[in-house]
Amino acid sequence: MNHLYVVAAWVPRRTVIAVGALGPVTFERGWYAYVGSARRGRAARVARHKRADKPLHWHADYLFSVFPATNGWLVNTTFDECALVERLLGERLASRAVRGFGAGDCRCRGHLLRLDGTVGGAPWRAALAALEARSP
Repeated sequence: MNHLYVVAAWVPRRTVIAVGALGPVTFERGWYAYVGSARRGRAARVARHKRADKPLHWHADYLFSVFPATNGWLVNTTFDECALVERLLGERLASRAVRGFGAGDCRCRGHLLRLDGTVGGAPWRAALAALEARSP
């Protein structure tokens, strides 16, 4: 079982943020969701993403230091981060936001999604619940 989490943040206006080795990244106005993992301390990791003041270690830190995450979900699944991102993309509720974002330790195209609609909407919550239930 993989111990994943999803955190989401609202970007209220088009903003350029220097994101570590990725360099300047333009974030358009909208909701963004990041899929991450933590073997231990997932709740603490989600809480960290909700704080603006923190050392900048991961790609997600750069985004969430400017626009802290406002929502978070713990997802228990056999999917890894990359597979969960692909399945969320398959639900047609999001698109990939930034190539390579959060994917420094894998070869996928990134773990940050730009959501279509609101993160608190029923389709988004239902998709997370369904994906957790369908985990192979």
